[in-house]
Amino acid sequence: MEKTTRDRILQTLMQTDWISGQELADQLNISRTAIWKQIVSLKEAGYQIESNKKTGYHLIDQGDRLTALAIEQHLQTKQLGQQIVHLEETETTQRIAHEQAQQEATEGTLIVCDFQTSGRGQLGRVWHETRGAGIAMSLILRPEAPLHQAGQLTLLAGIALSKVLRTLEVPVTIKWPNDLLIADRKVAGILTEMQTEADRINSVIIGIGINVRHENFPDALTNRATSLKLATGKSFSRAKIVALFLNEFEQMYQRWLVDGFASFVSEWETYADRLNELVTLRTRQMTVTGYLRGIQSDGTLQIETEEGIKTFHSAELIYWTEM
Repeated sequence: MEKTTRDRILQTLMQTDWISGQELADQLNISRTAIWKQIVSLKEAGYQIESNKKTGYHLIDQGDRLTALAIEQHLQTKQLGQQIVHLEETETTQRIAHEQAQQEATEGTLIVCDFQTSGRGQLGRVWHETRGAGIAMSLILRPEAPLHQAGQLTLLAGIALSKVLRTLEVPVTIKWPNDLLIADRKVAGILTEMQTEADRINSVIIGIGINVRHENFPDALTNRATSLKLATGKSFSRAKIVALFLNEFEQMYQRWLVDGFASFVSEWETYADRLNELVTLRTRQMTVTGYLRGIQSDGTLQIETEEGIKTFHSAELIYWTEM
């Protein structure tokens, strides 16, 4: 992806200890005054840069930035995330992603922002946001697959994100079909939407919200939500989490396109929350209580009741009393 002058200066600062303004000017073929203006801009954006008349510029701390450049430092994909649209603030990355998809954005385009003003989750619920504390991203995919298989990508994304967070020693589990939990508190949510033409998929947009650095939540969510920081006491790089997810998900997505979802069933069940435990599940037509027995090869949930095994394509597991 094409980099701005500011990005090129920042990338150079990341790769060096100290560098003079003249060296930067020579490398980028611009004036030292232009370099200085970009340094000021970077400082205003939150980067800690030390200036010295003799030695030049030194990047002290790039902070927990969620910019394209910050993500690229950890990215190892061939397609996903090769085009990144970063926004400081927007209503919802899903809306921007839908617009980008309609304008023929390439597969793998990622929309990411620091603060969503109208984030939403499953069933249209509001997604609580704290500025600069979470990850809000939407990934555009264009799979050659039947319409009824698109929902499997929600489960696939859940597996990929769980693997990444477990690698970072975060004990997440998956609440079918689209939530990640830590000790019964929600830390991430996945929202998958489609754009279709006739009977084929034009695009699938996977929206993911992750609570990373949140230190508190509204009273109504205190016992239902958590963040990586609250749960572990550790600090995490948001950009690194995004890149690691894309690295993992790209491999799984390519495998899914060839082999389908069946080969991921056992992996999903490894992370499944309340597997073989008594749960209550609600659909538009009914409420069912039974033992969660995992998922089938197409991703449908299996609940064992007194009448036997029942399967569900779309439903909600009830964990909390609605406020």
